[in-house]
Amino acid sequence: MPNTEASHHPKGDALFAEASRLVPGGGSASVRYNRALNRTLYVSRGNGARITDVDGNSYLDFCMSHGASILGHNHPGIKAAVARALDMGILCSYETEHHVALARKISAMVPGAEMVRFSGTGTETVMHTVRLARAVTGRNKLIKFEGHFHGYSDYVFWSTAPPLDHAGPRDAPIPYCQSAGIPEGLRDDIIIVPFNDPDALQKAIETHRNDLAGVIMEPVNYDAGCILPAPGFLQRVRSLTAANDLLLIFDEVLTAFRMAPGGAQEYYGVTPDLCVLGKAIGGGLPLSAIAGKREVMSHLRPLGQAEHSGTYMGHLIPVIGGLACLNELSRPGVYPRLFSLGDRLYNGLREIISKQGVRARLQHLGPRFFIYFGLNPDREVTNYRDAAGYDRQLTLAFARETMARGVYFHDYGGGLAHHGFSTAHKEADIDEALSAIEDSFRALSKTPG
Repeated sequence: MPNTEASHHPKGDALFAEASRLVPGGGSASVRYNRALNRTLYVSRGNGARITDVDGNSYLDFCMSHGASILGHNHPGIKAAVARALDMGILCSYETEHHVALARKISAMVPGAEMVRFSGTGTETVMHTVRLARAVTGRNKLIKFEGHFHGYSDYVFWSTAPPLDHAGPRDAPIPYCQSAGIPEGLRDDIIIVPFNDPDALQKAIETHRNDLAGVIMEPVNYDAGCILPAPGFLQRVRSLTAANDLLLIFDEVLTAFRMAPGGAQEYYGVTPDLCVLGKAIGGGLPLSAIAGKREVMSHLRPLGQAEHSGTYMGHLIPVIGGLACLNELSRPGVYPRLFSLGDRLYNGLREIISKQGVRARLQHLGPRFFIYFGLNPDREVTNYRDAAGYDRQLTLAFARETMARGVYFHDYGGGLAHHGFSTAHKEADIDEALSAIEDSFRALSKTPG
C-alpha cells in the first residue's frame, strides 16, 4: 500500500543514528546515502518488484539494486541455485562444473565472448581488464568518454561527473579526478573525449596513437542517465580502434543482458575486443566477468603475463546463481515483454510530463531510463555536457514525493543517476507507479488535479 506519511520511519531513523557512529555515512557504500531521505534506506525484505523498509513501508522499486536485480528480488530460481551451492559446502577458491557451464552460457549469448574469466565487483573487473589491455598492447594510455563510469579504481575514476567549471573545453575535456587519494600522476594516462563526437575521438587517437592501449566506453551511457550512441557512432569507434591497432573495451556492467541476450553488442551489432559484464549477470549476486577475443584473453596468466586472480574470484554462490539468472533471461519472450512494459511506462511518463507541465526530458532503452528534470523535453541529451544541466533539486523533490506514495527512486548524491524495472514488474505495477508519479508531478508543478 502507498505510504501515507513520508516521515514514518522511526526504526530507520534510529538505525541511521546508530550506524552513523559505526559506519561512515551510515552505510556500506557512499551512494547508499539517499539525500531524498536524508539518510540511508534500511530494508528488511525484497520480493519481486517491491522492497519493504524496517518500518514496514512498502515501495515499488525502480532502483532494483542499481540494475543488478533484473529478475526482481527473491527470485525462486536464484534462491534454488543458491541452496544447491550451500549444499555443496560453500566452496570458495575452487572451480566446479558450474563455472564451466556459466562460461559456456556466456560464450553462447554474448557475441564477443570467446573466453571468459569471473570476478566479483565491476570495479575490480574493469581494473583487471585495463591491465590486460595494457599487457596486450605494451602501451599505457587509455581514452574514456566524459560522463562514462567504469568503477572506482584509480586509473578510471576520472571525469565520470565533473563540475562543468572544472571540466575544460566542451570539445577537448580535461581529466577531472573524482576522488581524493588518487595519485595526480595517473592523470597523464587518461584522455577524456566527449561522447558521440567521432571527430574529437579521431583527433585524440591521432595525437596519442603511439601511447594508447585502447578505448573504454559504456556503449549506452546509462551512468549519466540514459544517453544513447548516435546512429553509426559505435561503428565509427570500432573502425577507428581497429585501424589504429587499439583495443576496444565495452563496459557492459549496466548494459549486459539488459536490452538483448547479448547486451549492447548484440543490440547494436558491434563487437569489441574485450568487455566487462556485470550487475544483471548475477541477478543480484556479486558477480562480474571479463570476456573477449581468444587472442586477447590468452594474455592472462597462466597462459600469458597479465595477472587476474583473487580468493573470491568466481565464488560458487554467485556463479551458480548467475547461471540460473541467464537461463531465465534466455527464455523466449523475456525481452519483448521487457520492451512492452517499457512502452507502457515511457508512454505514460511522457503523457504525464506533458499534462503536468513539468520541464523534463525522458530517455530510455529497454528497462533502464532517466528523467532529466529542467531540460527541454523535445531535445535529445547526447553527451554529458547536455545532461549536466539537469535540475538536481527538482530531482530530489521528485524522489521524496514518490517515496511518500510508495514508489522508490534512488538518489545518487547529486550526480546523475539511472532508474529501471525488472522482469518481476507487472502491468499493474507500472500503472500503480504512473498514478503515484502523476500525483508527484502534480505536487511539484502545483497544478490542480
